[in-house]
Amino acid sequence: MRWGAVGVFLALAVGLSWACFVGLRLAGLPFTVRTTAGMFGPAAAALLTRWIGHEGLHELGLWPRWGWAYLWAYVLPLLLLGAGVALAVAVGEQRWDLLSNWHSVLAVSLRRFGPKTVASLRHLSTPLLIVQGLQTLTIGVLVASAAALGEELGWRGDLLPRLAPLGGTAAAVSVGVIWGLWHAPVIALDGYEFGIRSWAVVPFFCLFTVPLAVILAWLRFWSGSVWPCALMHGGVNAVAGLVLLALSRPSSALIGAPVGLLGVIPFWALAAWLVVTGRLRPPEAPAPAGTTATLRGS
Repeated sequence: MRWGAVGVFLALAVGLSWACFVGLRLAGLPFTVRTTAGMFGPAAAALLTRWIGHEGLHELGLWPRWGWAYLWAYVLPLLLLGAGVALAVAVGEQRWDLLSNWHSVLAVSLRRFGPKTVASLRHLSTPLLIVQGLQTLTIGVLVASAAALGEELGWRGDLLPRLAPLGGTAAAVSVGVIWGLWHAPVIALDGYEFGIRSWAVVPFFCLFTVPLAVILAWLRFWSGSVWPCALMHGGVNAVAGLVLLALSRPSSALIGAPVGLLGVIPFWALAAWLVVTGRLRPPEAPAPAGTTATLRGS
């Protein structure tokens, strides 16, 4: 363990991202701009830490190793978030409200064209909804994955391998906790994810990031690459938007799907299975750049 390098990375990742989250907020920039900028803080921290420590980039997992991990990275967000939707509807916390929500979105989006235009396009609402869904599951996932790479290059590219000597599970959980707390400013100041502006809500977000971090660690160890992690992270972000569109509002965002208590149960179930079945096994040693060494993960 090189704890000094871990400390440098964490200081840079938190410092750079929080400077965007808070500093750009004080400058009056929109939420999307400052959060997108802050997402690349971990990536910048990883590169700077390796530059400071005279380390190479081969351990970041930037060299793709093609395999089944990419398929799972794309499918799992659909399965896990879909299971959360089913659970929230089954217990009566939320109801399926897709068409009503979509009509509201269309009305808001088209209101500048006048009520007559909105009324004339109402018969196209279903085709437009299908197009929106397909776009989200294709282009939307790719765009979200490109943005997620800013985080994944840091969390799963740099930090996770550094903590791997602690053991796969301990490393994954540690990264998950750090990752969740890293969101603190946007949660407390902007109500990110839950719509509740409170520092007390920040640890609650770890109930989502910890199991997701375990799943992403499995993909990282299995594939030897950070790209499947970015794909799944982006997929979760993109599909979560569809979940919000499809369901009615829960009694509390802390309870309902996609990231409330009911929504995270499928993530915890898969994470627990990965741990119990021994699939969080880090590689014995980093694979040098350009090799195709098989990493243990399945």
